[in-house]
Amino acid sequence: MSEYLTDEARDTHFRKLADRFIDTANRQTEDTDLTVINSALLYAAARFCSFVIASKAGEKDRYEKMKPEAIEYYGEEFNKMLAQNLENYGEVFDDDGGEKDTH
Repeated sequence: MSEYLTDEARDTHFRKLADRFIDTANRQTEDTDLTVINSALLYAAARFCSFVIASKAGEKDRYEKMKPEAIEYYGEEFNKMLAQNLENYGEVFDDDGGEKDTH
């Protein structure tokens, strides 16, 4: 499906999919500590990334060769996404350093 989408449509689909995962995590905040939810999301992402690499490798030798590159790639991608999102969240603070009223 995604190979037929425009870049804009692919980006929109990507963001909607991410929003669904975030919505699921947000619903857990009613009865679970944020740090536990965060750890669970990180663990789930790591497991799914591992599944993707194993699926693409198809065989053990290729999988073993792909592991170091996958660790580097996913680490760099996470760091870029984290830096960008931290920058975006910095905007929720007012000029005095306090959190803005977002209601």
